[in-house]
Amino acid sequence: MSDEALIENSKKINPYIIAMVVLLPSFLALAASSGTNVSQPHIAGFYGATQYETNTVITCYIISGGLMLPVTGYLVRLIGKKLLFMYSIIVFTLGCFLCIISPNLISLIFARLIQGIGSGSILPLCQAILLEVFPPEQRGVAMGLFGVAAMFSPLAGPFMGGYLTDNFSWQWIFIINIPLCLLSLILVKFLVEDDIPPKLKYNKKFDIIGYTSIVIAMACMQIVLDKGQQHNWFDETWICWLTGICIFSFVFFYVWELEYKYPVIDIRVFKDRNFLFGTIASSFINMMIYSTLLLVPMFIQSLIGYSPSMSGLTMFPRAVICLIGLLVVGEISKYVESRILATIGFVIMAISVLMLTQMNPTSSMESIILPNILLCIGVPTAFVPITALSFQTLPASKNADAASLHALFKNIVTAVSTSAASTFIARVSQIYQNYFVANLAPHNHMYAVKFHALQAKFMHYYPAVVASRKADGMLYKQLLNQARLGAFFDVFTVLALLMIFIIPLVFLLKNKQKVH
Repeated sequence: MSDEALIENSKKINPYIIAMVVLLPSFLALAASSGTNVSQPHIAGFYGATQYETNTVITCYIISGGLMLPVTGYLVRLIGKKLLFMYSIIVFTLGCFLCIISPNLISLIFARLIQGIGSGSILPLCQAILLEVFPPEQRGVAMGLFGVAAMFSPLAGPFMGGYLTDNFSWQWIFIINIPLCLLSLILVKFLVEDDIPPKLKYNKKFDIIGYTSIVIAMACMQIVLDKGQQHNWFDETWICWLTGICIFSFVFFYVWELEYKYPVIDIRVFKDRNFLFGTIASSFINMMIYSTLLLVPMFIQSLIGYSPSMSGLTMFPRAVICLIGLLVVGEISKYVESRILATIGFVIMAISVLMLTQMNPTSSMESIILPNILLCIGVPTAFVPITALSFQTLPASKNADAASLHALFKNIVTAVSTSAASTFIARVSQIYQNYFVANLAPHNHMYAVKFHALQAKFMHYYPAVVASRKADGMLYKQLLNQARLGAFFDVFTVLALLMIFIIPLVFLLKNKQKVH
């Protein structure tokens, strides 16, 4: 079928219908990245693991999805967009099925890797298909729809995951995907036009060495990030070795991609100042989104005692506000200079996470929702102009490589920040515990008063020895909660400072657009 015939056939189907068809699997793939956040305690309890061990369930999905980004362009040239899209949905569905039947945590992690591999190509393929089916004058609409799916889905994930976990079981996070994926597969099969891969135009060899090096680097990084806390980081020789291999592989990948004739990704796009600084700034936005998606549910479940569904409910307004914000900021950006708009967004995000430091074990739902709403006003306010500026000075021929590299870099930063946030909570909690435990001593008057009051209450039901142990245990539990509370306050403060520190980088971006 010729290109003219393909365009003529594509006009037979309303582009909005095709948009809904390709956005459905994109929504499922992105929601899967955050849907397990609120169910971590349930998964940990089901497999007899710690909450920090189950963090791998989240990060391995992000990493494996990121590994598909560099090869998506090559696979499109090999088999075409439609066929790759269908294969990706099939692999994603297989991963969901394996997650449901996983007998232990290791097999669940393996299943999530497969699910992530299936999801990796779905988003860029969705973007490419939307750009094709909408006419040039409506490409802004196409990218608006794509942006809504890209930002709304991971924010809506915790709400859906919490509801399903609380009312059914955590396995339903994966069960619900299977019929929807099969529906997507059928719709893509019959509604998306066939495309012929342009094999004659692309005779490039696949860069096996370059791709292998980035896979080794990210695999080693994943293991170090997930197992480092459990094995006390560099106290273990094998962690030191893996860290060395990871660093060497990243350096080798960078040098090889610069020198090889047909690189899997054109690293030279980083020479463009806007793309380099814009990618870094976008990665900080991703860091904020995914770190808070992990930390806030962890806080309100472990310290306030919310159920997964209530936890997801407190996060859902983020998705709604972000959805509205993406539509509104696109219009505002026509009248406000992009760098100023991005700066306002980063300041709003910093203020919102500082507000989270005011939370405590007796906080109301409103006091949790308000900072989350403010955060998701800041996210699109920074995301829209930063994304536009990142690609503004690149030639059109570099957009494909730049988009893959942009997404890959953000995936790596997201995985690192998610693991770092969990480690931060564990380590800083221990530090606070070491400081606070000195107060649990008989010579501390306040401790003595609280201890004897609790002991007297327990003596109504237990002998004196048991009552004293229970009183001591209750006070120690309060100490652990206070130590954990301090760790959460510190990590939110660090995130706020990072948002402020990134602002000077925004003003290094060139802005060629004229303000109307």
